[in-house]
Amino acid sequence: MTLNRPRITARRVAAVAASAALVATGVAGLGPASAAPVEDAPAAASNGNDRTVAHDKAARQLTLTDGDLRMVVDYAGAARVTSFTQGGVELLADGMYSTAEIAGSGAVLDSRTLAADPTVKVRGKKVDLTFEMANDELAIDETWSFSLSKGDIDLDVDRTYDWAGDAAPSLAHNGQLEIGWARVWDNIRRPGDGGNIPIGNTYAGTDGFYLNEPNDRYGVEQSAFVMLANEGERALAVDATSADRDLATEFAYGGDNTYQQTQVRDDGEWEYIVGTKEQGFVYSGHSSNGTDRYIYLPVASADRTDSVSFSFATADFDAYYDLGGRINGIADTAALTSLLNDFGRSGVVDEEYGMSTVGLRYLGNGPYDLAHSNPTVMGYFDPAMTESQKGMLEYFRDYAQGANGHMFGRTYRLSNPWGDNNLHDADPAYAAAIAEMYDYSPDSEWLASMRDSAHRAIGYMLEERYDAPTGMFHNGITDCNSRRGIMEWNDAFYVKWQSGYVNELMYHALTKWATLERDVFGDTDRATHYADTASALKEQFNKDAADGGLWDPEMGSFAFWRCPDGTVQASVKHTQLNLQAIAFGMVDIDRARAILDDLDVEMKKNRLPMVPMNFYPILPNTEEWSGDHFQSGLEDGPIYPFMTELYMKAAAFVGERDRSLEYLDATLERYTRDGFVGWSFLDWSLEPRFGEEWFPTNANAAGGVYTAMLGIQPQPDGVQIAPNFPAAMNGTTVTRTIHENDELTVTYHSVLDQTVDYSAKDQTVVMEWSGQQPGAKYTVREGKRTHEVTADESGIVRYALEGRVKKTRVTLVDGSIEGHVLTTDVPENLAVGAPTMVSSSWEEDRFLQPGVTDGSRFSTDPSMGWSSDSELAVDHSEWVTIDLGSTARVARVDLLPRNYDGRDIGRGFPVDFTIETSVDGETWMPAAAETGFSQPTGFDVPTWSFEPRDARYVRVTGTSLRQTDGGYRMQLAEIEVFGR
Repeated sequence: MTLNRPRITARRVAAVAASAALVATGVAGLGPASAAPVEDAPAAASNGNDRTVAHDKAARQLTLTDGDLRMVVDYAGAARVTSFTQGGVELLADGMYSTAEIAGSGAVLDSRTLAADPTVKVRGKKVDLTFEMANDELAIDETWSFSLSKGDIDLDVDRTYDWAGDAAPSLAHNGQLEIGWARVWDNIRRPGDGGNIPIGNTYAGTDGFYLNEPNDRYGVEQSAFVMLANEGERALAVDATSADRDLATEFAYGGDNTYQQTQVRDDGEWEYIVGTKEQGFVYSGHSSNGTDRYIYLPVASADRTDSVSFSFATADFDAYYDLGGRINGIADTAALTSLLNDFGRSGVVDEEYGMSTVGLRYLGNGPYDLAHSNPTVMGYFDPAMTESQKGMLEYFRDYAQGANGHMFGRTYRLSNPWGDNNLHDADPAYAAAIAEMYDYSPDSEWLASMRDSAHRAIGYMLEERYDAPTGMFHNGITDCNSRRGIMEWNDAFYVKWQSGYVNELMYHALTKWATLERDVFGDTDRATHYADTASALKEQFNKDAADGGLWDPEMGSFAFWRCPDGTVQASVKHTQLNLQAIAFGMVDIDRARAILDDLDVEMKKNRLPMVPMNFYPILPNTEEWSGDHFQSGLEDGPIYPFMTELYMKAAAFVGERDRSLEYLDATLERYTRDGFVGWSFLDWSLEPRFGEEWFPTNANAAGGVYTAMLGIQPQPDGVQIAPNFPAAMNGTTVTRTIHENDELTVTYHSVLDQTVDYSAKDQTVVMEWSGQQPGAKYTVREGKRTHEVTADESGIVRYALEGRVKKTRVTLVDGSIEGHVLTTDVPENLAVGAPTMVSSSWEEDRFLQPGVTDGSRFSTDPSMGWSSDSELAVDHSEWVTIDLGSTARVARVDLLPRNYDGRDIGRGFPVDFTIETSVDGETWMPAAAETGFSQPTGFDVPTWSFEPRDARYVRVTGTSLRQTDGGYRMQLAEIEVFGR
């Protein structure tokens, strides 16, 4: 459902006035005590300059005002904040209070119900509130110290424990504090790791993402957050610190509340109820995954004092949605910033735990996913996120690598801990990710700590999975007669022997590490070995299938895998495989251009706004996978939005300027419908087809704007800028953080003309312009100076600026601004959506009369096409007539056979038939006639061309039919009509 709600914007000239939220009352908290009534928000906001403490002793109530923040504290038999407003908007539904749950008995102490009133001291703009919570096992003396200071409301919580002599000093849960936020927030940002917990957003609606179902709970090993609300563009920084205690925070769903609970412990690592690091569970997401249990194991709490300081301050909303400047040409920048900053950041698990590809609620990830999660991180230029991703790589190094060097592929729940598996994409994905992270954060000491592990992962593949005669890597399947192979997560293919995807990742890993071994570690022998292996792999990979490679000249693309007997399988125009070959530099410029040209043809023929995983179904004798249904199941043709970014990378190499922006706009438009909630991919109708986890990597297209289109790519010794975009984006200016703290600002006057301002000293800025003539000479103007440069064999011109680069304008003076222009010429199908008349129609099993002109060129789950009825047991005639709506010039008719998932291809295709046209629907003119036509068995589309003529109606009549399902039927997936 599309929700008509105000959209957020990156910048607004005037802030939208915030409306007061409805405050729920009587909601049960996490302890046994019922919630206290919540007081009404004030009628008007503060003038922004107030800083006062009002004490109503009769009502036992304190009111603290600091700027636009206002807290009401009730101490009548309780210690609780009953109201907290920002600009007049009530932020609490269940108040703010303290709890402590004792591990053994489960008893809960709760400051909302006290045996005696707290003691109150007011000293100017400071307030102390002292009270006791006690039962037979534990007495807690606690003091809340409020202070108003420079726009903040600060609250220090000091707690002393006094355990009974026979009580075990252990807390199952330490709610110091517990905050029952009203459902007024859309996102919870974590500056410590760059992550985001999306509760709901403009596109998905309230409660659209996470913490929206009973028992949803999420924990992070940090305590500084920014609460964000789209409506009114409000932001509140909520920080907790402790001088001598480690802090963590759990967020939990509570109906009308979002509970925030601060946990404390002495030292060491946090321990989790769901499992241990050795089992692979800390990384898997600090989530209770819909079960009613806490995240952290009970924490010992002997006789001592815990002190936690909280700060509440209004923050700058725009700072958390800023795109880093002005990006021109994008149809919906509000959707872009939301996709990037709400959705994409939701994959960050925690500090030092990196980016998950399956979001927050779902446990499960592994080294194989680094091929997708690393590009996500790289689109943010966020040092905190980068450091967290490096921490995840360390985690995999320590816990996810076997003794033989092979990386464990995945873990996702207690029944499936880390263990042996055969996900061979995990090894190169892991090794390449280490090298990529070094580019983004060039710490040679960190790289050295990861080096041996990367050697071992690459070494496993070289020693156990390399076939020297063919120069390519393989898995353990040697018999291609079986449909069951080894699964790899690109995505859920059961691959036999030599996978194109794994070999591409190995080429990438070997190439990256050859450079590191030579330039960083000085190991020329290893560098040469890696480079030579990569070169041999590239050569073999590009050979025609008949000559031992993976290139299928008939399909004009790479096949997915090669069997030991030399046959290639899954030659289905797999886009990730083919685009990745371009992005990794495995093909020459001519082949790269041919791949993009052919992809453009398929996109136009199928009228697709976003790139699918593959254009043809995998044949049923190729693999065995129960979910493998073309366009709608793992993994046979669906659309992953993250593919937009991979196209951007391939287009940047080729210099194709236009489609990246078109696919990005389509991705953003699709995001606005439901916020990509509750599914991982789409079918070609762009409707959700699989309610699995959401994929934060589907935000990669947003990050690709910076890395592939604007072309900002950090390097260990500086930064490379390789722009590739259409004229609509001219005038774009962005600022990004390179490495840890170097600031880069680029103004893009055009794709060939940039002004660069880089704060770093003694680093190199390399300008790169693609889409030029290979080997041709060009002029680069730097300021007032000119230099002659030569394009390489791929048509890429490079120019290096060394030393301090301060507002330097650099222009490729005589370059081609158009780059590579796609030359595809696909005629318009005049029959799409046209009404039909039929002799009969079988309206079951997803066959529908409109299905013959719905534009779906294959039989799919949503639409099998059209089938005549089958009441007659003998051969007979059936027909279908298409009304084009008005007279048009017609010269060709294509009949696309039934083809469901590569099964029953051509079933029901007529044996004898005629094709006729008419201007008035009464007088018919023959266009083609066939007798004894062979049943189609492949992907070739039967086509009939004739002299162009005027026609409004096209009729196909089957005069002799095939026996199908016990009767005689005429069946077609689609009829297409063209003017040429």
